[in-house]
Amino acid sequence: MNDEQLAEMLKKKDESALEAIMERFAPLVSAVIYSVSKGSLTPADIDETAADVFFCLWRNAAKVQKESLKGYLCIIAKTKAKDKIKSLKIPDIIDIDDIELKDEFLIADNTDRQVLHDDITAALEQFQKTDRDILIRYYYYYQSAPRIAEITGLKPETVKSKIKRAKVKIKAFLKERGY
Repeated sequence: MNDEQLAEMLKKKDESALEAIMERFAPLVSAVIYSVSKGSLTPADIDETAADVFFCLWRNAAKVQKESLKGYLCIIAKTKAKDKIKSLKIPDIIDIDDIELKDEFLIADNTDRQVLHDDITAALEQFQKTDRDILIRYYYYYQSAPRIAEITGLKPETVKSKIKRAKVKIKAFLKERGY
């Protein structure tokens, strides 16, 4: 059975369609969750989040476009992974000097991605520790600006403006390197 047929059966609330979708897409959904979490979720957390993804798919079966089942699952997985990370409440104290900004999905022969990763790390190192802390909390730990403000003692507007200015600086830094 192809994805379009499964999506049509799912819309009719056919449980066998959901089972077939889970069997076919569980590895992809888990990979997306792991990728988004950058290794911060345990295998049990990943399994729980994947189950949430398929439950959400079942609950919203009528909204699924038959030609975009795979994409729809990936979007749900990404959103659910971010929600799970936020629910874990990363500790307030993070020693930025102890954090290695590594991407777990780097492949040895994927040099372009490695170079980009190294350049982003170099760009982050140009910021003061407080600004670097804000960026890492926001982009790597998915903490909200109000939560970061609470932790750092800054105003939420200040955190947002620091993030916005940092994005401009990082973009210029990467542009200089040909991105």
